[in-house]
Amino acid sequence: MAVLLGLVLIAGVIAWVGAAQLEKNNRASQEAQGGEHSAAVLSEGVLYKARSGDPGVVVAQDVGSGKELWRAELGSVTSKPVLLVGEELIEVQIAGTPWMTLERSTGEPVE
Repeated sequence: MAVLLGLVLIAGVIAWVGAAQLEKNNRASQEAQGGEHSAAVLSEGVLYKARSGDPGVVVAQDVGSGKELWRAELGSVTSKPVLLVGEELIEVQIAGTPWMTLERSTGEPVE
């Protein structure tokens, strides 16, 4: 029993170290890409991702197939976006600017 507990503890430590290394690599990659920032929300089998950059984008991706459903460009974005997914709309905000509203099913801007 003690051996099993020891193995479980070792596996947990290995998983923790691996996760820490992945996070470190992710941050290094973001810095290498000019400090690119992102936000993501998973809802009803669709992953919505907002990414800073020139241009900044919001992408909807089907989780099951990996297929990109739509992509909306935001213009030049240098700070971390905020992403909210509602029933029919997606709200995106960048660095204190007014919220941008997109149709959830198409990514088209809503006036």
